[in-house]
Amino acid sequence: ASVRRKGPKMKRRWQESTIVRERIREMFVAFGLILALGVIFGYVFFLPLTWPTRLALALTVYALASRVAILRYFFGGVGGIEAPKWLLYVTSFGQGLVVLLFILALIRLLAFGLCFLFSLGPGTWGRFFLAAKSVIFAPYGSVGLLILASLLSAQALYQAGRVPKVVKTEIALSSWPQALNGLTLAILADAHISRFFDRPWVEEVVKRTMAEKPDLILLPGDLVDGSVSQRADDVAPLANLKAPYGVYAIDGNHEYYSGLLEWLPVFEKLGLKTLSNSHVVIFPKGSPLVLAGVTDLTALEPRFNLPGPDLAKALDGAPNAPVILMEHRPVRARLNAKDPRVILQLSGHTHGGMLPILKTLVARVNDGFVVGCYNVADLKLFVAPGLGLWNGFPMRLFDPSEISFLTIYST
Repeated sequence: ASVRRKGPKMKRRWQESTIVRERIREMFVAFGLILALGVIFGYVFFLPLTWPTRLALALTVYALASRVAILRYFFGGVGGIEAPKWLLYVTSFGQGLVVLLFILALIRLLAFGLCFLFSLGPGTWGRFFLAAKSVIFAPYGSVGLLILASLLSAQALYQAGRVPKVVKTEIALSSWPQALNGLTLAILADAHISRFFDRPWVEEVVKRTMAEKPDLILLPGDLVDGSVSQRADDVAPLANLKAPYGVYAIDGNHEYYSGLLEWLPVFEKLGLKTLSNSHVVIFPKGSPLVLAGVTDLTALEPRFNLPGPDLAKALDGAPNAPVILMEHRPVRARLNAKDPRVILQLSGHTHGGMLPILKTLVARVNDGFVVGCYNVADLKLFVAPGLGLWNGFPMRLFDPSEISFLTIYST
């Protein structure tokens, strides 16, 4: 009888997860199609090649633009893509090349339109832009775009995959007790431990963090991409994270994709105290400090149906002391600022924007917050650029990763 009662529930969950997977696949197929069409009509068709060659290039462009959907189909993955690391690197370079060619092709089309418009002007001015218009789509111009896109893609992949450097920032808080001046926090956001960011990378991140001897280590979400069985060896070095006042973590959206409930006991065994709508009171230098954490908004999705972020619950029973809040996404900072007890919010999720043009879009969907420090009423928000990236889109260009260190002083 018990099997019969559980059967429909399990079937419903399987059906829901199947629908979600199909929607994700459709999204990436559509994304790949848009990218591919932009590059094909904005670049490939202007190359001085035969039509069969252009067609072959167009198919290659579409395959690279649809990298996520194709790799997921052949290799699968929970949270991340479980393809061999060398294949992730090769296809990531190709994907980056297509993305950057798409951007450069749009810029070239815009430049062509402007030159055409100005070429209608009189005299020398018009003749100059008429000549410029004819140069824009010359064969050597297309070769130049390809070289530039290749160099930028290689740089973006390098910046994404390297072990991040330690970056130290000092912040001043008006409600910060003078007794706690100089408290140093290590912020390890968005590690995305996966096939791409594997054990050797994690070991070096831990080594660089511990070399700075932080007072407190905080991990504000998106720690893993993959199931416990897939990532158990890769996350093992996190057990070496030690700090005088503890090591604390919260969940991000990728923990839910990777099986949050299975990961929570693993985090505890690694020495990472997870704050899920809860708080702890620590006493650095003998002065009380409340450290709170809330869950990610992803918890509210029907496929997970878990408690969403609840600041009131997280601070229930907390003493009258300054509060440092960890919330994975920065988007609720203005809401959190309404509670006068919260003086500092630590977030990640945005990866610093990743690319110059994409950075603007990332900011728009995160209420204007993308990287660095922000004043939100009486609350100070720090959005960490993060350590790693989801291996479906490992690109960073002029938005480098970092191991963020915050040293706090009173104003």
